[in-house]
Amino acid sequence: MLGGADLYIFQMAVTGDFKVGRSSNVRRRIAEIQTSCPHPLRMILHIPGAGHLERDVHAELRKHQTRVRNGEWFYETGLGDLPTPIYDRIPLDVLEDPDWWKKDW
Repeated sequence: MLGGADLYIFQMAVTGDFKVGRSSNVRRRIAEIQTSCPHPLRMILHIPGAGHLERDVHAELRKHQTRVRNGEWFYETGLGDLPTPIYDRIPLDVLEDPDWWKKDW
């Protein structure tokens, strides 16, 4: 399957920017991205079998896209514009600590 079967959202410390993608091995993918990312990343969502939704989510978030990082990242404020069925799948501990990324790294 092109791009992988699972949908993920990673968020970057310090900026709060997040990345939506798909992968067949999400843990390996975050490790790969972390090597070129200047700040710590954390996975805030992983939905097995939902990789096919990536393009739709990107389309919804286009207005929040950051050009600084080749359009692959979205501003933190865009999390509120995730499609409701996806936003509702974000774990409660993530939603309870939405400003984790503002810590002094």
